[in-house]
Amino acid sequence: MKTREMDIYKFRELLERYLEGQANETEKALVEAWYKTYAVDEQELSDIEAARIRNAIRATIKLETPKRRIISMPMLRIAASVLIAASAAFLIKQYLFNNPNYYTVQTGMRGMKKVVLPDNSTVWLNAETRVKVPEHFEGQFRTVILENGEAFFDVQHDSNHPFIVKVNQLNVQVYGTSFNIRSYKKMGNITVAVATGKVGVTRGAKTLAMLLPDDLLNYQIATGTFTSEHMPANRSQSWKSGYTYLADADFNELSVIVKNLFGLSLKTTSKQISGYHFTCRVNHNSGADEVLTMIGQLHNTHYRKEGDEVVFY
Repeated sequence: MKTREMDIYKFRELLERYLEGQANETEKALVEAWYKTYAVDEQELSDIEAARIRNAIRATIKLETPKRRIISMPMLRIAASVLIAASAAFLIKQYLFNNPNYYTVQTGMRGMKKVVLPDNSTVWLNAETRVKVPEHFEGQFRTVILENGEAFFDVQHDSNHPFIVKVNQLNVQVYGTSFNIRSYKKMGNITVAVATGKVGVTRGAKTLAMLLPDDLLNYQIATGTFTSEHMPANRSQSWKSGYTYLADADFNELSVIVKNLFGLSLKTTSKQISGYHFTCRVNHNSGADEVLTMIGQLHNTHYRKEGDEVVFY
């Protein structure tokens, strides 16, 4: 009973956001798709009547779940309560879980993996990446969750079923296109780079950007700020060909890449070195020493190994 009440409360929150105009595109589509499933005869309402019904539903949403089984309500409140109760099962399936049969696919150090989704869309996973993918798609949306790492999506076109990648605070939505997402937790940012087609990026109810081929969005998780730039798509997905292109990367980003590829942790006690930026191409098939030497040559620095740690000085 507690689970059912929790689901109803979550649907109330969704419906309230919709009525207040605060729902994002995914949530709007969910409510409207639910509404269309009810075959009812509609009639035009006056502005006054529409406002009265709207206010009554809002008032009902804010009520606590009644503890008595039989209560007396005005007619509109009864209708709203029936609407909420009838929607609970639909909401559990389509909104809270979207598809209950998710399984996790992940790669380790220096790993790469190709996954074919139920709609024949393809996902390539870079090293140290973890995604949740469905055994089959259900309902209006095709949803995949990128929990950590980097993935390239080649999505089959379906204008009736948007493809959504949930990644941290963002939703990346397309109908059929190809794009790259990088979201390593240790980096603290999310990048979305488009190879073909058009990609929408939203946070909550706000659309951050509509990206076209060779557009790249860089979103900072801590601050919620973002920038966009034009960069050739082959750079952002170069890891699929066996090398990673770093463009003005900071020391932390460089450290994550080296850790993913070689299992080595880069360290420095120098504020100057920690403030350096690095533009280079890291070959995945190179030896660790070769890559470390190349990094040192960029700013004339030295390094020493201490087990799995590499200290630059």
